[in-house]
Amino acid sequence: MFNNILIIGLGLIGGSVLQGIIDNRLVNHLYAIDFDKSVIDNAINNKLIANGDDDLLALAGTGILKDCECIIIAVPAFAVKNILSQIKTAIDDKLLPNDIIISDTASTKGNILKDAHDIFGELPPNLVLAHPIAGAEKSGFMARNGELFKAHKLIICPHAFNNQTMVDKIATLWQALGASVDFMSCDKHDEVLALTSHLPHLLSYALTYQLAKDEESLNIFRYAGGGFRDFSRISASSPIMWHDIFLANKQAVLKGLENYQTILNELKSAIENDSSDDLLKTFEIAKNAREHFGRLLIEKEKLKNL
Repeated sequence: MFNNILIIGLGLIGGSVLQGIIDNRLVNHLYAIDFDKSVIDNAINNKLIANGDDDLLALAGTGILKDCECIIIAVPAFAVKNILSQIKTAIDDKLLPNDIIISDTASTKGNILKDAHDIFGELPPNLVLAHPIAGAEKSGFMARNGELFKAHKLIICPHAFNNQTMVDKIATLWQALGASVDFMSCDKHDEVLALTSHLPHLLSYALTYQLAKDEESLNIFRYAGGGFRDFSRISASSPIMWHDIFLANKQAVLKGLENYQTILNELKSAIENDSSDDLLKTFEIAKNAREHFGRLLIEKEKLKNL
């Protein structure tokens, strides 16, 4: 699909993109940047990448990226701005092609659009924002999985000045990795993900933190049931990544949190006042919604096993 691709950030997502590209033989030459040089050394020693470094401009300065066709940025949200700035410098210095496709995997989009506009002075037509709705409990390069994106949604967020051919190329790349591609505006993406991903992670962190602070936390964790195990699983995710996500998508997360607090107050009132009908109505609506979601998950698993 491409002759040369550069992946910036070899954590779970970036590493899984790299492994999926290798497994499906989608690219001739793979290069990588990671702030942890040992990760780059590991990837080179295992012949996963042709070359790499912990510094983008240093790698570009060797001249090996002058024909690179695509960059995929897979770093925490607040690290993207610095990466975009380095890309701009490399393009200006003719170390990268000025028509190179720049894409990402970030869970927030509004902040990246703003950063890109600030750095480039406009929204670059070659900037194609994308977000794979996939993850795992473990993080880091060693947790990579080339099939991580299979039968999972991948949202592409085109902006008004996008080059359509470049958008199509990124969509095709993710489809080759097994993802199901949808398109959504950046604003809508951040609003939807605040409710379906960001808020659940925030609540999971909050509950686990509450129990961890308890003087009897060791006993509490020892006797915790399956509900706590399942709900707390996502609080084992990368703290740095989620710190950036909550602050980058601040307004949408706060709106979702405010609505959630309203529902908690309603449930609290219903329990205090023995309002059985209100409790049952809330629980039944939630149960039916979860069963519908469960059927969607079963269909997803069937697709993954095809």
